Amino acid sequence: MTPDQGLHEEFSSASLHSLRRIIRALDVHSRKLYRECNITSPQIHCLHNLTQKGTQTLSSLARELHLSLSTVNGIIDRLESRGMVLRTRSTEDQRKVMIAITDEGRALLLTVPELMKDLYTQAFGKLEKEDQKTLAHLLGRLANHFDPHNEPQGHNTEIIQPTHDVISSPGTDYQLH
Repeated sequence: MTPDQGLHEEFSSASLHSLRRIIRALDVHSRKLYRECNITSPQIHCLHNLTQKGTQTLSSLARELHLSLSTVNGIIDRLESRGMVLRTRSTEDQRKVMIAITDEGRALLLTVPELMKDLYTQAFGKLEKEDQKTLAHLLGRLANHFDPHNEPQGHNTEIIQPTHDVISSPGTDYQLH
């Protein structure tokens, strides 16, 4: 192994370890949120997205959240059963089903404790401004190697294929929806 390969392995391992620590912290927060409020982080993200962007189709919501259509459909099913969202047919195109947040959903968002995004924002804010800019840029570039669909036109969109026999795709679905 060359010195460059050794450094590559060391940096790769260290950065992956750091990402795992961040993911673990977010997962612990998500589980606490579910225990205390009986709602999952992906459900909250759906409600926040519907609050910010307004009524949407299921497919546009899935794109916004970077989740599969089937995952978002399950999330919406659970939110609808609790009265947090409402599905209606589009008045322009009856084939489209529109998803909107209800007053109950908005009320729930007011009672939910600090979100993971807020937790991440607080930790991120402790970095120097230049480090924030660099980290955001580098994480975006790294994410594009896994999910090139969000990369601007004209950039390298080569996706890294999984090498583990069991993993069939680098999916973005969450276990707990």
